[in-house]
This record gives sequence, C-alpha cells and structure tokens, in this order.
Amino acid sequence: MRRFDKFLLGLLLGSAGPLFLIMVFFTIWFFFFQSWNVFIFIFTGLAAGILIDLLFLNKTKAKVLELPVWILIGLYLFYNIGLYGMFMGFPVFNLSMGIVAGYYYGLKIKHLDLPSDQSKQLTKKVTLFTTTVMLLICISTAVIALREKTIGLELQGMLNLNFEVTKSMVILIILLGGLALISLQYFVTKQMIKITVNRPSY
Repeated sequence: MRRFDKFLLGLLLGSAGPLFLIMVFFTIWFFFFQSWNVFIFIFTGLAAGILIDLLFLNKTKAKVLELPVWILIGLYLFYNIGLYGMFMGFPVFNLSMGIVAGYYYGLKIKHLDLPSDQSKQLTKKVTLFTTTVMLLICISTAVIALREKTIGLELQGMLNLNFEVTKSMVILIILLGGLALISLQYFVTKQMIKITVNRPSY
C-alpha cells in the first residue's frame, strides 16, 4: 500500500474506538450523571479510546486489509450512524461511506490479488451491502420527515419557495431523492472499487 493508504486506513480504524467510547460515556452522563461536568465523561471516553489504540492499533493496522467481515460491517454501520446523527438525518453525506467502502475493498482486492471472477463477486456483495444501508437510511429519513407535521413549511422556508409545499410534494421529493441517493451509492461504491483496483501501485 501507499503511505497515504496506510495513513487513511489507520485514521479510520484508530478514530472508531475513541469516538465510540466518547458516545458511550456521554450517554452514561446524560442518563445518570447530569449534575456532573460533562467534559469529565467526554475526556474519560477519549482517554480510554486512545489507550485502546496505543495497545492494539499497531497490531491491527498491520493486518488492516485482512480484518474479519463482522468488524468491517460494524465500522461501516458505526460511521454511517455517526454521520447520520451529525447532519441531523440528512442522508446525502452518507454517500461518502460508499466511497470509503469502495476504496477499502479496491485495496483489499489488490492486496489479495483476487482473480477476475472473485473480484466481480466481491464487488457485487460490497455494492449490494452499501446500497442496502443507504436504503435503510432513506427509509428512516422518510419516516421522520412524514411524521413531522410542519415539514412542508420547513421545506418552503429552507428553499425560499413562493408556493405551498403540499404533503404530496413532500412524498414525491422523498421518493425521488431516496431513489437518487440509493442509485448514487451503488454507483460510487462500484466505481471507487474499480478506480482503486486499476490505480498504479507506486
């Protein structure tokens, strides 16, 4: 792998532990210790995550392209949920995770030197998985949006429209936008695998 590949994959792998533990300790604070200073819990989670990285990250980085599928699925879902929450249910930014998945599996295919038939089969599985996750994200966004009684007014104000946005229009936007995102996720994942596999190794 190139030095940049090692750095990026190490960053993604190493960030997961601290971010996850920060969320865990924040949740503990929220439900049980709100009278305490929240930063104590945030820094405790960060410190625990960094300690785990110091103990295990170097060993894991050495075999980053040979990680078990369940770990990869967990990381993919974790980052997707994080992005989804960070952007308050706006799923466009989750497309970036399809790019990351395609990049990783492109490197994996090269690393394992898979024959063409196995490469195509793996590409199909990965693109199907990322597309399914995007489908679930879009369904979640649709449910949240349709339960919001003032969604039409919010869209009207956000887009500065001079006409009323009806419930039918909202449903149409959700359907068209969701189909576009699902299709794009399939496309970007597949293309990223292809680009990474065909990229020169030097």
